[in-house]
Amino acid sequence: MDYTFLLSKNDHICFDILSRFTQQADQTLNKEELAQSLSLTTYQLNKYFETMNTDLASVAEETPCYLDEPNKGTWQAFGLNSYLLQKVTLLYLNRAPLFTALEYQFFYNHLYTKKEYVTANYMSSSVFYRSLDSLSDTLTKHNFFQASSLYASKEFTVRLHLFQLYYTLYNGVSEPFEPLNPLIDNMVAAIQSGLPDELNPTQETKLATFLRIWLLRMLDKNTIGNNQQLQIKPTASSQAMMEQLQNLLADQLELTAEEFNYLYSFLIAQGYLGFDKMRELAANIPAVDELTAQFMGEMQDTNVLLTTHLVDDHQLEDSLLSIHFQFTTFYIEPTTFISPDQVQFFAELYPAFDVAVSHSITKLQRREDLHLTQKMAVNLYFSYMFALINAVPAELMRDQVHICVDFSQGNLYTNYVIQSLSAFNHAHIIIDAHLTADTDIYISDFHSKKVSQTQVIWQDPPTPVDWSNLADLILDAKRQKLPSLFPNQDTAQKGSGVDEIQQDSEK
Repeated sequence: MDYTFLLSKNDHICFDILSRFTQQADQTLNKEELAQSLSLTTYQLNKYFETMNTDLASVAEETPCYLDEPNKGTWQAFGLNSYLLQKVTLLYLNRAPLFTALEYQFFYNHLYTKKEYVTANYMSSSVFYRSLDSLSDTLTKHNFFQASSLYASKEFTVRLHLFQLYYTLYNGVSEPFEPLNPLIDNMVAAIQSGLPDELNPTQETKLATFLRIWLLRMLDKNTIGNNQQLQIKPTASSQAMMEQLQNLLADQLELTAEEFNYLYSFLIAQGYLGFDKMRELAANIPAVDELTAQFMGEMQDTNVLLTTHLVDDHQLEDSLLSIHFQFTTFYIEPTTFISPDQVQFFAELYPAFDVAVSHSITKLQRREDLHLTQKMAVNLYFSYMFALINAVPAELMRDQVHICVDFSQGNLYTNYVIQSLSAFNHAHIIIDAHLTADTDIYISDFHSKKVSQTQVIWQDPPTPVDWSNLADLILDAKRQKLPSLFPNQDTAQKGSGVDEIQQDSEK
């Protein structure tokens, strides 16, 4: 969910313009084209130019960040990157009346009167009341109250979307609700003591943000309820964790079994407690097994593997369990690995996987209960791809590329190139000890008339350009194999899987 709809009109235009700079390699924009695209006059555009420079100056750190017009009609950004864009977006968010109204509605409306909150935030009463009146309709329009997973509890959905808002926009810049920092640090430490492994920085940040939303919703008397589908089995470890948290919260609230169950379920869904706990809790969600079985069935139906026996089926099973458990419960719409442009690369490098993955996602998109957006579909594409790449060895793939390495200088040179080819092991490469009918590419230091296959001649150690050209040949070999490997698929234009994802998302 894109939460920039909360920004005021003028700040949203500034955000739009700054985002366009970061999408250009040279960070330049044509002023006339920009004015036409945004339906702005030259005067308006110049005013926004001044505003953006003021905003960038306020968030820049050691390196200056600003916009300039080095040539008439051309704007260029200097020192602007994704991190500074996130900082200026957070600046816009915190001065947006709609965001102030949102924080009151979801975190403080049972603790303070509207008048008390307006006074505390130095706001105009009329602006606050207008924002509060329009908040519900605005959030509904942007699907804030629509469940993003199969878990349809209203409070569960609200908390999940609030978490996504704060985690996305604050992550790496600052902590939301900073007065809570000491308490949150102690809560994270208490939870960490009951986990099998040390939390990484990204995991700790995610947990801390989750705890802030969880705590504030409880303090504002918005409880999770006792009708949760996810029900943990209490253990000595979980009980000890609950007692530690209750001691920390004793002055503010009573930690109920239902609320701890909700928190512990989140820890399990994020994989903080291991796959055994996740597998145990997933037994309460039939859709997890259903989606996994559907995906494995697609692998068999599309005949991707030479054999259906996977060497590391346990690893694939664990990966699919994690994907589907999070997808059906605590699904947090990602902000990374969501670009359809990058899918093309994987579709070409792993065409067999692309067929199975794209078909699986297309089926999911046609289910009305999953509410699969394009961002979700693309992220799921990457998740499935990575799960297969990590678990399925090249020897099992039908779209293998066979390479024979044969240098006249002998094994020393030959083995060096073979060892270097390990960098391409993700491309399902099989090294042939001798030239065979299956060989697709022949690498040597001299051309041979006895070889009919594609030949690569390296008379000196290969350069980065040589490796790049070899990668292109590997992709070409894969494309040529597709029609015979998948005769029932439209492989004339690779990347069709991406097109299916995009087209179905637009329906």
